[in-house]
Amino acid sequence: SALAGSQNWGVPEGFDANGFIEAAKRNFHTLQAAWDRSDVTTLRSMMTDGMLEEIRSQLAERESHTGAAPNHTEVMMLEAQLLGIEDLGTAYMASVEFSGMIREEPSSGPAPFREVWNMTKAKTGASGWLVAGVQALQ
Repeated sequence: SALAGSQNWGVPEGFDANGFIEAAKRNFHTLQAAWDRSDVTTLRSMMTDGMLEEIRSQLAERESHTGAAPNHTEVMMLEAQLLGIEDLGTAYMASVEFSGMIREEPSSGPAPFREVWNMTKAKTGASGWLVAGVQALQ
């Protein structure tokens, strides 16, 4: 069909999906810790400008409710699945579904979470994959 001809979503042949997923999991932990510490420098290095502005707004809201006390999130279990990579012309966008168990309060039990992260990478230049969007599914 005509739709099949215009399909540019999938995982390119030869793409190291396992290596990508392992790096995505490390980045998940790094970003969660940076979020907990309100470490904007680390967040900036791993996100698009638009995503960083959204996160800054969320951090400001959190601080207005909790003061400057750092957050602490324990990632107890983390799974990741590469859903696909889209060719955007000048960049690629990868979507990864993360799921697992986290604990945000030391006195509470772990809670399940499920979210999709969209990450972009320019086709030219030295920039790596940057988080461009996060959608909570659970």
